[in-house]
Amino acid sequence: MLLVIAGCSTLATAEKNQKRVELDAMAEAAIAGLVEQDPGIKTEIEQSLGYAVAKMKVTKIPVVGAGGGEGVFINKQTGQRTYFTVRRLDIGGGWGARSYKVLIVFESQKVMDRAKDGVWEFEAGAEVSAGKASAEGSSSNLNKGFTMHVLSDGGASATVTARVIRTKVNKELTEEY
Repeated sequence: MLLVIAGCSTLATAEKNQKRVELDAMAEAAIAGLVEQDPGIKTEIEQSLGYAVAKMKVTKIPVVGAGGGEGVFINKQTGQRTYFTVRRLDIGGGWGARSYKVLIVFESQKVMDRAKDGVWEFEAGAEVSAGKASAEGSSSNLNKGFTMHVLSDGGASATVTARVIRTKVNKELTEEY
């Protein structure tokens, strides 16, 4: 009986490790894609306190939209990696579906600490995307202490919405890295 339980927990550990490897590889690929578009991002990351990268999918129908994703937060001072999930709810006009990666580069310790522990964000914004081209603006751009970069993967959408974004630490992945 103990052998069966031990075997199951080993598999769970292997799956956790595989998921961490996948998220780390996604983050590296996203950063490489963003740096290819704008080489200045490399310097921005090097001079930062830390950064987070998430892969997201969002679907929007005329009045409501929803999306989610997952990612990794890297504290450059400690080397600690914190894995997280993201949920997003949109209310407003628009239509479409898209997938993208987002890089948030932290310049402020206060903002970085707040983001690392999970957070609710309320903002208004507009997005337009077609394939790998996208443009967006939101009230989050008014915040000081971080910069945000988006790498579009595909899809098409046009939206003007109010949104709630919640990040939450994935304790199952973060606990033993």
